[in-house]
Amino acid sequence: MASINRLKRELLFKLVFYGPGLGGKTTTLQHVHSATKPESRGNMVSLATETDRTLYFDFLPVKLLKLGDLTVKLQLYTVPGQVYYGATRKLVLNGADGVVFVADSQSARLDANVESLDDLNSNLAEQGRKLSHLPHAFQWNKRDLLDVVTTEELDRRLNLFGAPAVSTVATDGTGVFDVLERVTRLVVEGYRAEVPASAGKGERPPLFLDAEEVGLANAIRELADSRPAVSPSTGGRRALGASAGGSPGAPAGPQHVSPAPADRPPRHDHATTPAPSDAQGPFSLAELWPSADRDAVRRAEAALAGRDPSGAVAACEDLLSRVLAAGSLLVGGQTQARDPALVVVLLGLDGARYLAFRGAARAVRAKRDPPMPEAFACYAFALEARRALDRVTKGP
Repeated sequence: MASINRLKRELLFKLVFYGPGLGGKTTTLQHVHSATKPESRGNMVSLATETDRTLYFDFLPVKLLKLGDLTVKLQLYTVPGQVYYGATRKLVLNGADGVVFVADSQSARLDANVESLDDLNSNLAEQGRKLSHLPHAFQWNKRDLLDVVTTEELDRRLNLFGAPAVSTVATDGTGVFDVLERVTRLVVEGYRAEVPASAGKGERPPLFLDAEEVGLANAIRELADSRPAVSPSTGGRRALGASAGGSPGAPAGPQHVSPAPADRPPRHDHATTPAPSDAQGPFSLAELWPSADRDAVRRAEAALAGRDPSGAVAACEDLLSRVLAAGSLLVGGQTQARDPALVVVLLGLDGARYLAFRGAARAVRAKRDPPMPEAFACYAFALEARRALDRVTKGP
């Protein structure tokens, strides 16, 4: 369970990035560090050999959000992937609240991925834990290379419990924050489930978190600095072709990556649905939203047009969380939606439709596709919530 520093009023979640050597674990943390606003990150500590291979671990503290006088932080760790550092992996894994398994997508590395996953299960078993009961996500890394295994095959061989999975290119940051959001959401929900157990001991729980209600997705999205991120390769570690397996001489910075023809993203990887440009979608209701929200609106519209109900609901949930976070300022001045149901009432929205929206969102997280009419209803409710907030804050 998460650790609590009562003196500093901090709630700390430990996330461990696990996987085979040279899979991209360190490069993933380097991107998070370089792309995160300075005020939200601590110093990244890396202990590496002279050949740039992780010897012990990488560590990066990240300040996620503040709820009242309590600060929620993530402690991000990587483990060395080399087989002969087994004792180190056990030590770093101890006490983890969640795990991201960083798989190397190259065909030649499939056996190494399987071996590393077996090692993870073995180490968890020694600690009396099971991966099936531990919040975890999969990061299909190096999707920019040519000879890669399809995501369907990676899912079949590695993702045995239907965990969230995101295709990534750690060298340019593609998908990195998406997978961080997925695993953090699971960790927070796991913490919430454990809170009643501590409450029964006569001690008031320090925090009753709900990933939806506190605007978790928005908090992780806002970690990123609006300024151009520094390339991970400037941090003293090889990010291209070595730690992350990118091609030498590849351009730095985000770039669109076209998957191989047979590489269709897994069904549960809806958060990375690309938003169409204005030229691709001439009709859009994005103009009714603030400029910061318009990409999410276009993602929802693109998913609806493509008959992807789960992708549409995921995008609409993102939009609604922003509305409720802004509306929560009407309730005690909180910048995060501590009581979204109250915000819904104050905005004059239909409570039954809000509950139906929440039900559709839960179905998506359970990897069940809701019917298309429910996806359209979620889109309509998010738009109605946005207009209601505008009426309250700006007038008719």
